[in-house]
Amino acid sequence: MKKIIGFILFTVFFYLSFQVNSTYAAEIDRINGNDRYQTAVEISQAGWQKSSTVILAKGSDFPDALAGGPLAYSLNAPILLTNDKGLPNVTKQEIIRLGATKVILLGSEGAISKTIQDSLESMGLTIERIGGKTRFETAANIAKRLPSKQAIVVNGRNFPDALAVAPYAAKNGLPILLTDKDSIPSASLTIANGKSNTIIVGLEGAVSRTVEGKLKNPVRYGGSTRYATNKVLTEKLPMNASKAYIATGENFADALTGSVLAAKNDANILLVQQANVPSAIQSVTSKYNQFTIFGGTVAVSDGVKRILSGESTEFILQNIAIGDTEQHVVAQLGQPARKDLSRQGFYWSIYNKDYKKYIQVGIQNGKVVAIYSNSNSWTSKSGIKIGLTKSQAVAKLNAIGEASDFNEYTDYTTYYIDDKNYDATVYYDQHDNNMVAAVLLTAPAYTPYTGSYADVTESSDATKRTQLRNSFEKQEWDITNAYRVRYGKQPLTWDSKAGLTARNHSQDMINRSFFDHENPDGEWPIDRMLADDIDLSVAGENIAAGYFDPIEVHDGWVNSLGHRVNLLEPEYSHLGVGVAIDDTYVYYTQNFFAR
Repeated sequence: MKKIIGFILFTVFFYLSFQVNSTYAAEIDRINGNDRYQTAVEISQAGWQKSSTVILAKGSDFPDALAGGPLAYSLNAPILLTNDKGLPNVTKQEIIRLGATKVILLGSEGAISKTIQDSLESMGLTIERIGGKTRFETAANIAKRLPSKQAIVVNGRNFPDALAVAPYAAKNGLPILLTDKDSIPSASLTIANGKSNTIIVGLEGAVSRTVEGKLKNPVRYGGSTRYATNKVLTEKLPMNASKAYIATGENFADALTGSVLAAKNDANILLVQQANVPSAIQSVTSKYNQFTIFGGTVAVSDGVKRILSGESTEFILQNIAIGDTEQHVVAQLGQPARKDLSRQGFYWSIYNKDYKKYIQVGIQNGKVVAIYSNSNSWTSKSGIKIGLTKSQAVAKLNAIGEASDFNEYTDYTTYYIDDKNYDATVYYDQHDNNMVAAVLLTAPAYTPYTGSYADVTESSDATKRTQLRNSFEKQEWDITNAYRVRYGKQPLTWDSKAGLTARNHSQDMINRSFFDHENPDGEWPIDRMLADDIDLSVAGENIAAGYFDPIEVHDGWVNSLGHRVNLLEPEYSHLGVGVAIDDTYVYYTQNFFAR
């Protein structure tokens, strides 16, 4: 049984639960490691069982490595990465796994040190170094190893154009030469002059007309951005596979090491942003029915994966959806302010830095299993959002699914939509035009109100109860502040003294079996707060019992007028929240005050 009372200043619960479907238009997989060095190893393992030769490039900078793809492909060799400090162990172990006898270093000793060369030689490997005094000379020396009648010329001061064209260049045995925007270095020009024609990658902002005028029979392919150039290349210099590889266009390492694998599979590389697929790239993705992403979600987010797959998901909150990885969440939102225990056993990652974007993300086993927000920072595919009335929301839901036991007076309505990938509970504020006030998404195993999960209130684990209590107290403070900020009120400062007063009252209601603002000793909230040396000029209290968690109790308070008044009172400046847990109920107390 749920109980709720509000006190001071003058205090039914409704939610809507439905299921949401995701569909996929394309197959997606990912090749990634913990960092770029391990990702390079994973790419190597995906493409090579054995290789007598390995190409080694510097992983922290791109110039000497830009032209390496075509050389690696010509030798059927993977590209691995090393750092400045020494040969990473993962790289060393991959060289051993491949059974390599030779390593070709790209760049001078300024790029890959003599120390690294010595460590490779100590493994019994034959070492060849292809380098030069500049990146242009290194690329030219690599080009000498690739006999062809054609060469590709790209701007050598940036990496995207070179990497976008690398699979095509590799597959067709074309060297990649580097140039400055307005002048082509002599090392590059010498090689270019020995070819019958050249391909320029990039518009005049990348490679000028002056440089173009010095090249034999040039043909130019470019776009207004790196992504537009990438699109043009896929259209004008297409590969044959119906599969494409995906890499970040914001860094070079994954696309570099992946370019050889892409060439082996006659596939394009498409460059994307960390959290988005640029429109130029989106316009060509329909040509492919399969994608492999190079790198983890820090490089290419799960949001990009959703876009590429054609996934149709009703709710995505701040680019986070049920089933996303924790790595993706951190990439999108940063590290959480706290990690709070939930009654279902997963942990809430709390993001409260900006209450205008308040969100809780439930994580278990590295995956998102729940999301909650009562901030005005989300919307759904069909337009369900904060401020929409219940009737408007239900009309939209009726358009995408069929309600079960629908009655406008019931506390909730369940919508079943296709394969029921997750539940979405939409909360309403009955005292503000019955409008949408919050949303809670939960994976099926963690759906509240079913009684199918282990309940901490029935647990004898005192540590867990304490952890849960502390989590509930801080969550209720955060949820209240997000609600206040949405209505233009100042957030309330957490007050530990008031929190202890509130907690003691919650525990007292358990110990002495009562539920009231006035305790059996005749003391009221102000009496208790003053007795605890809290300096105040005005105060208020909300109490509740029997509610599942802070999300549910907040919804109950919002939909009880007196409680709602306390939640939004502009005079209040501080808040303490106290929770107590017995074998049946959770008791909640909020003590508001201003000094």
